[in-house]
Amino acid sequence: MRRNTNFILREIAGENILVATGKAAEVFNGMITLNEVASFIWSNIDECNTVDKLISSILDEFEIDEETARKDVESFTNELIEMGIVVE
Repeated sequence: MRRNTNFILREIAGENILVATGKAAEVFNGMITLNEVASFIWSNIDECNTVDKLISSILDEFEIDEETARKDVESFTNELIEMGIVVE
C-alpha cells in the first residue's frame, strides 16, 4: 500500500487538506480535509505500507485502543483505495 503521488497534503488556514494534482486533478474534483489521525496515516502510509504497521504506529503516537485504531485505519485506507488516492 502506498500513496498516489498525484495527491499532496497541504496545510491551509490551519486545516490539513489533501489536494489532487496532475492527472488526478482531471478526475477528482475537490479536496479532502483530514483530521490529526488521518493526516498521520497519510504521512506514514508509504513507510508503514500495511494496515498492521499503521495501527502499530498509531498506537505509539496516540492514546487510542487497538480495536478502535484497527476499525478507523481499515475504514479510512479502504476509502482511500476506492478513490484511487492510495494504491495497493
